[in-house]
Amino acid sequence: MRQRLVLKIGGSLKGQAMDAVSAALAAAEAANLDVVIVHGGGPAITEALQQRGIELPFIDGQRMTTPAAMGVVEAVLYGQVNQAIVQHLRATGKPAQAMAGWSGILLAGGLPNLQRSGRVERVNPKPLEDVLARGEIPVVCPIGVDESGVRYNINADLAASAVAAALQANKIVFFTDVPGIYSDFANRIRMEDVTATDVRALAEEGRFQAGMLPKVNAVLQALAGGVAHAYVIQGNDVSTAVAAVQHTTAPWRQPLGTHIAPKEEERWV
Repeated sequence: MRQRLVLKIGGSLKGQAMDAVSAALAAAEAANLDVVIVHGGGPAITEALQQRGIELPFIDGQRMTTPAAMGVVEAVLYGQVNQAIVQHLRATGKPAQAMAGWSGILLAGGLPNLQRSGRVERVNPKPLEDVLARGEIPVVCPIGVDESGVRYNINADLAASAVAAALQANKIVFFTDVPGIYSDFANRIRMEDVTATDVRALAEEGRFQAGMLPKVNAVLQALAGGVAHAYVIQGNDVSTAVAAVQHTTAPWRQPLGTHIAPKEEERWV
């Protein structure tokens, strides 16, 4: 079986950021890797909600989604963001396939106090594997569904992590708007080449807050699920995106990203 790579990209990627994604896909193709993309859409959702006079709080870095707002979230994530990414990739010659998480891929459950914001209970990898078998790139919208048919808005970082673990991916790369994970954000001290133990220790100290907290949790979840390498990178930098895909045995020394491995002895394996 070919090795697999999961890319988590933001829903507002455009211009140079989409160039970085395209470069990562080209590097993956050259390395004979299967790729699955999971996307977010936070800024577009915020704009759509504001246009309707809806304000939703964030709790531990995750947006609370009310039942009334769920229709807006679905329309933006799948109807706008997912389709835009797929169309862009197809226009550049990449065989992308739009996929809704609720179509039997992301089986979800609710989260306390977050209403229709949910968590991944289980990933069914078969629909993704079927698309990969056709030589196409699944582009997954992170909205899941529970056993009774209720849909949930799932944090895209955590959705991507669950997908990577279910597919037994070798790598997951998080495209972000910051150059990696900071151990001390106020003083801009960036973690470079570290282990899950290093990251977990800082998380337990409360070092990560706001939007970085779900990302850190997603990294730890992916590595615990069997993914060998996780990267958090500046999403609009082409060279860093390519380096993350190509990175194998050499120490990670990219100025715009963080590499995390499960254990010390596995950092460069």
